[in-house]
Amino acid sequence: MSQPNKHVLLARQSIYNIDKTVFGYELLFRNDADLSAIDVGEDNATSEVLVNYCTSISNEINSEHKPIFINVSESFLLSEAFLPIDQRFVVIELLERIKVTKELVKAVAAWKKHGFRFALDDFDFTPQWDPIIPYVDFIKADVLTNSMDWTEKHKKTLDKRNITWLAEKIENLEILSACENLGFTLFQGYYLAKPKTILGSSIRPSSAVTMQVIKKANQKDTTIDDLTNLVTQDPKLSLLLIKLINSSIFTLPRPINELKEAIVFLGIDTLKKWAMLIAYISDSPAPIETCKIVLSRAKACELVVALKYDTALSESAFLAGLISGVDLLLELKTEYFLKEINLNEPIRRAILKLEGEIGETLKSVKQLEFYLGQEPEKIHTLEIDLIQQYSLAQEWSSDILKTLEKS
Repeated sequence: MSQPNKHVLLARQSIYNIDKTVFGYELLFRNDADLSAIDVGEDNATSEVLVNYCTSISNEINSEHKPIFINVSESFLLSEAFLPIDQRFVVIELLERIKVTKELVKAVAAWKKHGFRFALDDFDFTPQWDPIIPYVDFIKADVLTNSMDWTEKHKKTLDKRNITWLAEKIENLEILSACENLGFTLFQGYYLAKPKTILGSSIRPSSAVTMQVIKKANQKDTTIDDLTNLVTQDPKLSLLLIKLINSSIFTLPRPINELKEAIVFLGIDTLKKWAMLIAYISDSPAPIETCKIVLSRAKACELVVALKYDTALSESAFLAGLISGVDLLLELKTEYFLKEINLNEPIRRAILKLEGEIGETLKSVKQLEFYLGQEPEKIHTLEIDLIQQYSLAQEWSSDILKTLEKS
């Protein structure tokens, strides 16, 4: 069980500066079934690309803080849901098939006010785009389909605006040189780099819990503690959020010590938005028995540490117990997952080497798990407090899962 079974997450194509360094990446929808974004629905495609990019386990997704260009559908823009990521690292691409209306212009203005940047993709220079031009930061011109003379003529009409010009579909050195001479400063195309298919393992949490998070986050009196209690009901959702804030679109001020810290860092509004994106693609609940094992382990670690050592360490103990179960939840080696997240060293050692107070507790809980499954006659050799707290943890996890099965 060294790495998870990999599947197609998305494709990524590099965008280059004039000095041939990487400026950013365009993210493209891809899946194992070879369905297009139109086939699955553009809103779903946008959500899946973003969630896969930020939360999946893949050594092909680097942690560089470079802009990502992502296609967003007309309906997504009009919803004004906004993408829950740092606006510095995203460029919204407006596809040529979008119909420009007063409502769309208003929505683009609202997104722009929130700090998002826009690019016109496969720009055709038709008058319908005139109301959008004031909000545009990048124009992507198709230099394969259109002649250089045609491109030069139309580009001059907008050269006085503060717009960065990106030449796309560059197929050879001759076209690249011509685009440089025309004043393009960004370049994309097969001559420079073909789209790279990204393989990896995605984390799919329970759709029931995800919807509960959305509902709770919409309530005025909801607190971080309320949401933390909800998220901890689904270990896959917990792992996803931990992975999310360790993705390249966030910059952590310090290593994570608790699940609650992850939620505090995201904030209620951002958590709600991510939950909505996740809900689009979460179509099945996590395996009940597997979840029960991991939830019981995490809760038992929390209870035992609070009882035996220090209540201040209890939430860190829950996180350690949770992450120690990635092999069960994701068929993934714990070491592999830990490379993807920024934990402090004591918790990392607790998980990997069973060191420290949390590590010793995790070791005892895992020993109890083994005895329960393989050698029940040895359970009496363990501390009574451990057995009692584990029993409480099992009751807690059973109650949680019964609630989910009814929802």
